[in-house]
Amino acid sequence: MPTQEKIETVAALKQRIEQAAGIFLAEYKGLNVKEISALRLQMRKAGAQMIVVKNRLLNLALAGTAAEGLQAHLKGPNAVFFCEQDAMAPAKAIADLARTRDVVKWKGGYVEGAVFDGAGMARVAELPPKQELIAAVVGGVAAPVTGLVFTLSGIVSDLVYTLQAVADKQGEAA
Repeated sequence: MPTQEKIETVAALKQRIEQAAGIFLAEYKGLNVKEISALRLQMRKAGAQMIVVKNRLLNLALAGTAAEGLQAHLKGPNAVFFCEQDAMAPAKAIADLARTRDVVKWKGGYVEGAVFDGAGMARVAELPPKQELIAAVVGGVAAPVTGLVFTLSGIVSDLVYTLQAVADKQGEAA
């Protein structure tokens, strides 16, 4: 029989899951208390919160949500990272830590409506920030239009210069 405290924990987790821009699972086995505290602080600065919760309770909270696919990755000790706004900054911070410390390993993640395994999250963490991607797309779309404008303005300028030359020649002839 579940206790009231566990029911409240599952309800709170479910609410956080539904509001999160990203959810990451990472194995943290091998980090000491000082390193875990530093990781929590680094995650807060990046816009995420790290919690450690029993897999069984997280499994119940994930049921019926868009991040339900994360249930397959709930084995062993997990640190759960909830990202409120931007999911990329915390993902990059975790990836940086995973590069420097072998004990931190990606297990899975949920970003922008898609569930990724550990290898997928490592690739997602290497992507540039969202603003950079948007700027690249806008630049790619704007480049042909800008080129067309310059080409057309060159043609119009050539026409104007030609007409001016013809007018000057006729003026001289008269």
